[in-house]
Amino acid sequence: MATFLITGANRGIGLELVRQVAAAGHHVLAACRGPGRAKELMALEGKDGYDVEVVPMDVTEANSIGTAKAHIGTKPIHVLINNAGIMGDDPQSPLDMNFDVLTRVLTVNTVAPLRVTKAFLPNVEATKGKVIVISSAMGSFGYEETSKMAYCTSKTAVNRLFRGLASELRPKGVAVGIFSPGWVRTAMGGPSAALSVEESVRGLLQQIERLDLATSGSFSNYAGRKLDW
Repeated sequence: MATFLITGANRGIGLELVRQVAAAGHHVLAACRGPGRAKELMALEGKDGYDVEVVPMDVTEANSIGTAKAHIGTKPIHVLINNAGIMGDDPQSPLDMNFDVLTRVLTVNTVAPLRVTKAFLPNVEATKGKVIVISSAMGSFGYEETSKMAYCTSKTAVNRLFRGLASELRPKGVAVGIFSPGWVRTAMGGPSAALSVEESVRGLLQQIERLDLATSGSFSNYAGRKLDW
C-alpha cells in the first residue's frame, strides 16, 4: 500500500483521483480548501474499505500549507499529485487582460504546486517517490488560441518549473511527472469535452505508475503520448 497526497481533491479530476486510488487499496491524503463544503469527498473519508484522510489546505496560503505539513508530519509519501488548479475568469487575451485574474491564475497554477512540493519533499524523498503536476496541452507553445492566455501561461510556466525540478530531484531518486489529463467533462472542461473524468484518471494513474527516473521531466498526456513544450 502506498500513500498519495492529492491536492484539489474536492471535485473533478482530484475527486476521481481520490476515488480510484483509494479503490486500489492505497492510503489517500486528500487535500482541499474548505472540506466542510466538500460533501462527496467527505463521504469517501467514511466509506468502508477506503483509507481516505481529508486534509484542509489552501495551496495559495503558506500558513495553510504549513498547518497541513504539521498535521501530516514525517509520514512517508509515495506519490504527491499537484492537481489543484483554476481556469480563471475572462477576459484573458493579451490585449484585453484582467490582471487580477492573471495574478490569481499564476498563483494557483504555477506558484502553488512548487510551494506544496517544497513543503512535502522530505516526505517524498523518504520513499524515493514521485512528484506529479497536472498540466495541460494548452501550455504548449504550439497552442495558438489566445482567449485563455492567463491559464495557458500558467501551464507553460509550471511545465518549465517542474522540468527544472526533475533535473534537481533525479540525483535524489525522486521522479517528476508532468501530465495533461486531456479535455475532460468537469466543471472546468464543460459538458462538451471529449473524455469522461473516469477515463482520464485511469490513464493518468497508468502513466504515474509507469513513471521512472528515465522518463522524469517529460511532458505527456493521460494516454502516454508525448506532448510538445
